Amino acid sequence: MNGKTKTKEHRRVKWSTIEPKPISWFWKNWIPSGKLTILVGDTGLGKTTLALDLAARLTTGRPMPLCEAVPDTKPLIGNVLYQSNEDEVDDTLLPRCIVAGADCDRIEHIEADNLNIDEDCDLIEQNIIEANARLVIWDPLQSFMGKNADMCRITDIRRLLTNLGGIAARNDCAILIIAHQTKSSSANEIHRVFGSVDITATARSVLRVSKSEDDPDTRILSHIKSSVSRPSQPIAFRIMDDAPIVYLGEYDGEFDAVEISEDYSKRSKAAEIICEMLKGGPVEGTKIFEACKEAGIGTRTVEQMKKELNVRSGRDGNRRVWIMG
Repeated sequence: MNGKTKTKEHRRVKWSTIEPKPISWFWKNWIPSGKLTILVGDTGLGKTTLALDLAARLTTGRPMPLCEAVPDTKPLIGNVLYQSNEDEVDDTLLPRCIVAGADCDRIEHIEADNLNIDEDCDLIEQNIIEANARLVIWDPLQSFMGKNADMCRITDIRRLLTNLGGIAARNDCAILIIAHQTKSSSANEIHRVFGSVDITATARSVLRVSKSEDDPDTRILSHIKSSVSRPSQPIAFRIMDDAPIVYLGEYDGEFDAVEISEDYSKRSKAAEIICEMLKGGPVEGTKIFEACKEAGIGTRTVEQMKKELNVRSGRDGNRRVWIMG
């Protein structure tokens, strides 16, 4: 070798020989497939509930939130791997999934001692392939770093998340990582994510859940980074008791708390009427519209809640009926 380092095998690739490929989306303009997305926010604002709602939608083929007006959006149906070290499945996560209307046959988790994304990438990818998972959720990130990795060390974060990003790309699955925020007073939300700034640098989409300044019961989902699309208009939502999340629409920073409350109340009432009328079996859609109209609820709101609740249309003889699930 004469003391010389052997040159690596290599080649140059002209970009003119590469076929352009569009971004594949799990949730159009919010969560790309085949890449990493980070969901951040202060404790107790509903990050896990939001993630479970998205998982439930995927397992039943329901549209992602507010996608009706987004061009070229097709609902997906698929399987989910949900890894959590903070909440128990049986008494916390599973009941929330059931409330969200999930098909729990399509949701799994990997049981393994000290599973972590530092040492177990091969095992993780094997399970993604075997489960045919379209969405993988890590809740929260720091619980799965491994004993040899440090959240605040750039080289560790780059290694782990680059490996995880490779898994996402090879299997065209969306990987959603839930992370906490610090109490820092920094005006830049990117710098409030706990750990190395490379956590958000590696992700292609970084989403944040926060409280509305107009109404503390309303949550706002917004982009603080988007590398694969223009940042989406923030979305307002509320977490209901014993019912799915209600998405209130786009948020421009000036929502009137009274308007939000009224809209929320109508959606909540529509969901209550639909669920009550369908709990005994199929019911003619016209009867549901009539019941909602008597309660002061418009057709558009009823149609939106029909989609949110995964209600299908069908025929029962000559009748056009709605069917739950």
